[in-house]
Amino acid sequence: MRVPSFVSRSVSRAAVLVVLAAPAMRAQGALSVQGFGYPGGQLSTRSLATGGALADFDPQSPVNPASIGSGARALVYVQYDPEFRTSTAGGATSKSTVARFPMFGISTRAGAATFALSFSSYLDRTWSNSYADTINISGTRVPSLVGAASSGGITDVRGAVAYAIGDRFVVGLGVHVFPGRNNTSIAREFPDSASFGGFNQSGEITYGGTALSLGVVGTPIEHINIAASARFGGALDVRQGDSTVLGSARIPGRYGITVGYDGIAGSTFSFRYNTEKFSALKGLGTPGLPIHDATEMAFGAEVSGPKMNNSELAIRAGVRQRDLPFSVSTATVKELMYTGGLGIPVAGGKGMLDLGLARANRTVIGGTEQGWIVSVGLSIRP
Repeated sequence: MRVPSFVSRSVSRAAVLVVLAAPAMRAQGALSVQGFGYPGGQLSTRSLATGGALADFDPQSPVNPASIGSGARALVYVQYDPEFRTSTAGGATSKSTVARFPMFGISTRAGAATFALSFSSYLDRTWSNSYADTINISGTRVPSLVGAASSGGITDVRGAVAYAIGDRFVVGLGVHVFPGRNNTSIAREFPDSASFGGFNQSGEITYGGTALSLGVVGTPIEHINIAASARFGGALDVRQGDSTVLGSARIPGRYGITVGYDGIAGSTFSFRYNTEKFSALKGLGTPGLPIHDATEMAFGAEVSGPKMNNSELAIRAGVRQRDLPFSVSTATVKELMYTGGLGIPVAGGKGMLDLGLARANRTVIGGTEQGWIVSVGLSIRP
């Protein structure tokens, strides 16, 4: 017996629409990857280890274009961030592992100007899950196993320039392109495969958008450092494959400010406030897709530790509280993250190995999720 054609058509449509809506948690199995995916925050390992508090000062984090002016004369940076998470909802628990390569960047300086090119993960939507279900075929309820999966996300490709104004201020400009791709699939298998067979449908959607960012880093008062940045979103389209336009919206605008204090020798303490207008994405999803603007606050510290290879270790710690933009209901998912890490000089001080560990606790009415994020970043000064 073959599966009716209307079933195949329905699954085919679902394979494409699974990216444009927020499916039930049992399909995705995680609070953090609802909607268009998980926003890692575009944090380098160093910034992540301070809870994100150093992001607007950090030249490896593509957040504030002015921050690249405080980096090395030339720099290459790569990063790897696997996450191990456990999600609980409706009495059911699922575990999953996601391997992310969220960052790559290069920069160089010429006089008072610094130039940088970076590739960073903006929204990551990689997940897979399966669950038992039944389907009505010709009046008979037939048990089956449904599997759903998604891979890909949206990338932020940024070209930036920063210019130093005297010894106290740096201004920066960034031009962003947001390419993206999601490959999704949904399959159904029947125990009696000889009678009912099975099917697997897949779909692909692509994204394309632009944005402009501005930033400043300055020291208006001795030992008091201030960094501020803003991103102004341009148009964003989502297409089925490379052709049909499924929806249009704008890249979310973002505004952030950070205050740092370095009056204690070898130490930096920072507080960051950031807000991102994810509601600008509503034109891409179904009318019922819950999208929330996201506010973030972080506090972190970086202090000098013992020497290694004639250079001092960096010891980091922080805490981060923020909203996630997508959810399974009208309630916003809250994320509280405790972080820590080390900066280890390598190659005779010409490189830095950054290690970070974050414990993320995500909560919403009816569900919880705990994640361990291990971050490894390597920067090399050629």
